[in-house]
Amino acid sequence: MSLSIKIATGSVGETRTVNVDLVETFNYLLGLRVGHMDTIRGFKVVTGVTPTGEKTLIIWRNVAENPNAALDAFFQKQGYNTKDMEFALVYVNGDNNLENLKRPDETWKVRRIEDEFQRLMFEVAGGGTEAFARPNV
Repeated sequence: MSLSIKIATGSVGETRTVNVDLVETFNYLLGLRVGHMDTIRGFKVVTGVTPTGEKTLIIWRNVAENPNAALDAFFQKQGYNTKDMEFALVYVNGDNNLENLKRPDETWKVRRIEDEFQRLMFEVAGGGTEAFARPNV
């Protein structure tokens, strides 16, 4: 999953197009130690551990091709909500209802990638949204 953005070159008003790998950038912003990365049936799946030691699952998808029903079926078929594959955090792009699949004895939390990406890119100490601040890793 990539995105093309225009960045300033240093000269007034000049820009150049740069490709950004969203998956790698998000992993970097989280400070994630990636354990495994794979593409399974149209879903990009990343597992790893955050700097605070939380086991993390990240699922990227094309929302038009894999709407919530497909995401739910994929999540259950992969067995991500079973005890032997327990994650503390699950990130997924787009609106979703994965939280509804959680059993009462499970404690994982679901977060939208877009919201976390925005927070990690622009939030600075004190709660403002001023500039890019890389988290301490």
